[in-house]
Amino acid sequence: MLNIARLRVLRELHHRKTLSAVAEALSYSTSAVSQQVRLLEKEVGVPLVEPAGRRLQLTAQGLILVAHAEQILDLLERAEADVSTSMEQPRGTVRMAAFQSAALTIVPQALQELRRLHAELTIEFDQGEPETTLPALASSEYDLVIAESYPGLPIATTAGITATTILEDPLWLIMEAAIAATIEPEGNIISQLAGAAWAVEAEDSAPRTWLTNECRKAGFDPKVICSSEDLSVQLRFVEAGLAVAVLPGLALTGAAANVRRFPTAPGMQSRELLVATRDASAKRPAIIAVTHALQRAARAYHTGPSSIDLTV
Repeated sequence: MLNIARLRVLRELHHRKTLSAVAEALSYSTSAVSQQVRLLEKEVGVPLVEPAGRRLQLTAQGLILVAHAEQILDLLERAEADVSTSMEQPRGTVRMAAFQSAALTIVPQALQELRRLHAELTIEFDQGEPETTLPALASSEYDLVIAESYPGLPIATTAGITATTILEDPLWLIMEAAIAATIEPEGNIISQLAGAAWAVEAEDSAPRTWLTNECRKAGFDPKVICSSEDLSVQLRFVEAGLAVAVLPGLALTGAAANVRRFPTAPGMQSRELLVATRDASAKRPAIIAVTHALQRAARAYHTGPSSIDLTV
């Protein structure tokens, strides 16, 4: 009889490639991970992994076994969800992750509600960007992830993962009042900022890619003087008159009075906030309760086109 825990280790090794990465994900020591792999190879009777440079890759037999492991672990998670569904109240632990602006706004409000309504439910939260949290959701490190999608840059489709939009968060072109006074609001505003200094997110991130594309449509590459995934850092640069930026509505909560905002395009462009869950656990009352709380919190923070501010 194959050991379920060892199958989970093999699956994680397939996704993460190194013993240390598996150890961190599963809260094991590296030696314990190595031992689990060796014991599984002994159970099966054939080598399951082989070195590939500094990493490990599965042998042909390892790939066969991990394909079955994916199905077995998925079935176990569905069984847990069915048992959980039979309970009247959401309970247990939900591991969730979200990026910064959601973590500062929607998440705390949702967790306050959950603590009040579901005393037997525990939420474990990590802050992280979708580029890392969505793969971790697929490998069961998280149960629920808040992700973001920018216009023309949808999140990658992953088998067994469903993402539901909970908020359309408008994208604002922001600048300090003195800079805004030089702008003709009826014209193409981005094109008027070809000589401006910009605060942006990290290289290769979806927000940075989107902004770069928009600037190139206007005929220039943005002059970047601040690169930070911390949107509050970008906002501070704007408040100080050091840079202009494109920030979503959620990130502008508490912005200084000297910050002016403009739509990035006449039709008002928005990013989507999405709640992503594994299909195998979607019926768990705990997952449903957390999702609904996040949806209600998102509605409370709604910053749709009706709140457009053209103040200059």
